[in-house]
Amino acid sequence: MERVRSPRDHELLVAARHIAVALGYTAADVTGLAVELGGLGRRDWPTADLLLIALAELARREPGRADLVGAVEAGEILGVSRARVHQLAERPDFPAPRYVLAAGKLWDRADIAAFGARWRRRPGRPRKPGTGADPRLPPAPDDPDP
Repeated sequence: MERVRSPRDHELLVAARHIAVALGYTAADVTGLAVELGGLGRRDWPTADLLLIALAELARREPGRADLVGAVEAGEILGVSRARVHQLAERPDFPAPRYVLAAGKLWDRADIAAFGARWRRRPGRPRKPGTGADPRLPPAPDDPDP
């Protein structure tokens, strides 16, 4: 493989490595396949192109690995916001992430769908702790005096 020639090639290399990790591979796995591809008559190809082709090949070999979702996609599956997914992720019954990257957590799509099927969602905001309204707030105008 040849050296990185431009900032764009460097960005592609970094992105390829992050994608490899997201797919459950190491950077060495992808680099090794890229070197192998380079030996198959593609020595004059830029390193970034070889890495991207290697990623595509790894994803093709094991398509189940590509079925990962981030917080946004998990929220779409569950019908909640990205922020709510992060709240739900703190629950003990929420699926553990398959990978934790600097960019965020990645979950298996099937695990999120299974959680959604068993999750007993209650619409609306949760009630404040205690038996009634917040005692620190003044009574509403139509409430009788306490």
